[in-house]
Amino acid sequence: MLPGQAIELPKFELPFPSDISPVTDSVIEHTSWWAQATGLVPDERAAARLRRNGIMHAGPRLVPAAPMSAACLVCDWTVFLIVIDDEFDDGRELGARPELAQAAIEDVAGSFRGQAGELTYRFPHLAGIGAAAADLGRRFEASSPGQAWLARFMRHAEDHLWSKVSEAEQRASGAALDVPSYIGLRRVTSAAWTYAGLVEMAEQVVIPARVLESPAWGLMLDAFADVWLGIQDICSCAKEVAAGDELNLAAVLARGEGLALQQGIDDAYRWVRGRAGDLADERARLATAERDLTRYLDALELLLGGHLTWNSKDNPRYTQVASL
Repeated sequence: MLPGQAIELPKFELPFPSDISPVTDSVIEHTSWWAQATGLVPDERAAARLRRNGIMHAGPRLVPAAPMSAACLVCDWTVFLIVIDDEFDDGRELGARPELAQAAIEDVAGSFRGQAGELTYRFPHLAGIGAAAADLGRRFEASSPGQAWLARFMRHAEDHLWSKVSEAEQRASGAALDVPSYIGLRRVTSAAWTYAGLVEMAEQVVIPARVLESPAWGLMLDAFADVWLGIQDICSCAKEVAAGDELNLAAVLARGEGLALQQGIDDAYRWVRGRAGDLADERARLATAERDLTRYLDALELLLGGHLTWNSKDNPRYTQVASL
């Protein structure tokens, strides 16, 4: 991308309601304590930095109607993902060297599966992340709406953790991804599947196996994930591209067509709006066939609305207008 470009993000017009938990202050207080107690962050100063950056508001926005325990778990998971993501950002050693990324994720994923007592961390500075992962794994099991949900959620969560290695491999290769390949990777790296599962946990909804196995469910989840990742990529575009990381939908679109980054952002937004329409269509089909899914689908739209509000308004790390 050319240096000195000025870009402007879209004024999002997407059909997703947004709210925030009435116990937001209590959730943030809990997550501040939890992040220090597990060692995810070293001290109160680091926790205060997360609060100041608006990061802890994400959880209360994503599941605004959830009871306190579920809201805290979603907030803790979100902060955990952001902290570990920073460790694997482009420009950091773990983000650029796949063999180191793999060793680090082996330890974190092992902790998440409950094997912490068997591990000697090869990267001592990640021990707090491992302790947080172990605590999250235990709490997800305790809060599970069912064993089928737990197995599916843990698989998606581990897939997301392992995607840190895939991203490091992609950066190390220097190869350019086409748009379909990038979207396939980003559906996992954005953690979209885990958040769709967290809505089930927060609502204590059990999705019947026949629904999970239906083509309509798969199409709905694909559309959901694409809207989720598109919002995230558009809003984080200036931060990431300015840092030299072009694993971003807008950057991939612009590079593929030889266009300016602003055109890539505009194209990404048009794509997101189209996928939001696809999501509405698939939701309608599912709701007609399975009336008991209405509460889950409503909560899923609230999740997207909270995701949009947090990314586009609450997060001071992202900006609506930037000069690269």
